[in-house]
Amino acid sequence: MRSFTALCKRLSYTSLQTMAAKPILNVRLAPETLRKLDVVAAATRRTRSFIANEALEAWIEREIALIEDLQAGLEEVRAGKGIPHDKAMRQVDMAIERAAKRNVRRKVARK
Repeated sequence: MRSFTALCKRLSYTSLQTMAAKPILNVRLAPETLRKLDVVAAATRRTRSFIANEALEAWIEREIALIEDLQAGLEEVRAGKGIPHDKAMRQVDMAIERAAKRNVRRKVARK
């Protein structure tokens, strides 16, 4: 009969490495947030840790994308490719006004 050590040597080292425990992060949650987490965990038959990890990963990815976009925008401004704030705000205000007018026309057309 082979020993446990001999059996372990036959297994791939990388597969043993992937079985290592993940680092632990303690988080303080508001009672209502914890209640909602428990509802989702029960409904999806997942653990709190699984759901929290998935949510945190998604949030981090969004934040990284936002930071990268902001950095790219700052680089454009530094390179002189930006639009002055006043001009940009005028364009935004005009777009809002056009959208509001379209919405009013749609409401009138529905009546």
